Amino acid sequence: MVRFKALDAWRGICALLVVLFHFCFVFRSPLMGTPIVTNAFLFVDFFFVLSGFVVCHAYRDRLGDAPSWRAFVVRRFGRLWPLHASMLALFIAFIAMVNLLPHPERFAFTLGPSEYSAIAIPIHLLLLNAVDLHGMAWNAPSWSIGAEFYTYLLFGAVCVLTLRRLSLPGAALVLASIGLLATVSPTYMNSTADFGLFRCVAGFFTGVIAYRLHEMWGHQRLPLATLCEAGIVALVAAFVIRSSHGPDAVRALSLAAPLAFAAAVLVFAREQGAISRLLRARPFAALGRWSYSIYMSHQLVLMAAAFLAWSLAGAAGVALEREVMVEGHAKTLYDLGGVWQSHAALAGVLLVVLALSALTYSRIEEPARLAFNAFAKRMERGEAVRRAFAQVRARRVSNMT
Repeated sequence: MVRFKALDAWRGICALLVVLFHFCFVFRSPLMGTPIVTNAFLFVDFFFVLSGFVVCHAYRDRLGDAPSWRAFVVRRFGRLWPLHASMLALFIAFIAMVNLLPHPERFAFTLGPSEYSAIAIPIHLLLLNAVDLHGMAWNAPSWSIGAEFYTYLLFGAVCVLTLRRLSLPGAALVLASIGLLATVSPTYMNSTADFGLFRCVAGFFTGVIAYRLHEMWGHQRLPLATLCEAGIVALVAAFVIRSSHGPDAVRALSLAAPLAFAAAVLVFAREQGAISRLLRARPFAALGRWSYSIYMSHQLVLMAAAFLAWSLAGAAGVALEREVMVEGHAKTLYDLGGVWQSHAALAGVLLVVLALSALTYSRIEEPARLAFNAFAKRMERGEAVRRAFAQVRARRVSNMT
C-alpha cells in the first residue's frame, strides 16, 4: 500500500506547532507575538483532513458489510485508545503525586467540574470528551481523539450503507457540520470539548473527498511542482494567520480550514517537488512516526515543567505567575524572567517531548496497533470460515431439494 511520506512529515511538523501553541499559553514566551504559533490550534484540522484522506485510501475498498465494519472499528480503536488511556493514567498518577505536595490551585484534584476532575475520567476513557459532557480536562488535547474515534465509526457506517459511494454523503456531512459550527459555536473552528465532534467530521470527510479527487487527478504531473508546493505552504500559512487573533478571537474564516488543508494534502500527496523530497529525509520521517505520541504526550510534559518551575520559584521566594493580555484576553502565565530563559525552557520541553514520544511509540503505540490488527485479522478469518460453512450448508440443502 502506498505511504504518503511527505504528508506523514507534515503531520509531525504540525504536531510540533501545536506543542509551541500550548507552550505559549503555559509559559510567557516571545513566540506569543507570532500569529502562526498563536493560531496553531488550527493545525488540528490538518490532522482531521489528513486522517480522512489516509483512512479512505487504506480502508474504503475493504468496508462492505457489518463484519468488515467491526474489524475496522477494532483496528481504529487499537490505533487510538491504548496510547490515550496510557497518557491518561500517567496524568492521573502525576496529579495524585502533585496533590500530596504544595501546588498551584490549577493542579487541584476535585470531585466536581474542574480541569482535574474525577468526573471526567470515565468520560475520557469512553472517548466521549468532545461532545460537551465536560469541559477541557486531564490531557486536554485528547478531545480530538474522542472526536476522531466516533468519526471513524461514522465513516465505516457510511461506507457500508452507501456501498462505498462517499462523495455526496461526505459533502453533505461537511456542509452540515460547518453550518452547525457557524451557527452554534462561539469560537467557530476552535471548537474542542464542546462541538469538537462536528469539527472533526467536517475535516475528516473533506479529506475523504480530497482522496477521491486524488484518485481522479493525482497521477497527473504537477507543473512547476516545487513552486506549487512552496505556494501552497505560503497560502496555508497566510490562511492560518488571517483566520484568528489567537484562540479567543477566532474569525468565521477559520471555518474554511478543512478546504485550505485539503488543498495542501492534494499537492503534497503527489510528492513531486523539492519540498516533498526534503520531507522524506529521516528526521522528518521520525517526526511523522512519532506525531501521535508527540500530540498526546506534550501536555503532560508541559504541566510537569510548569509544576517544577512553580516549586523551584516557591522555594526561592519568587512568584512566577503573571497576568498577560493576549489579544485583549487576560491569561495567567508562568514568567521565567527573560527571553533566553523562555527559549531554554522551550528547548527542554521539546527534547523531553521527543524522547518520551519515541518511547511511547515503540513501547505502547506500535505494539498496541499490531496486537489489535492481529485480532482484527483473526475476526476476518473467522468470518470467512463461517461464510464458507454457510455456503456448504446452502449447497447441501439445495442438492437435497
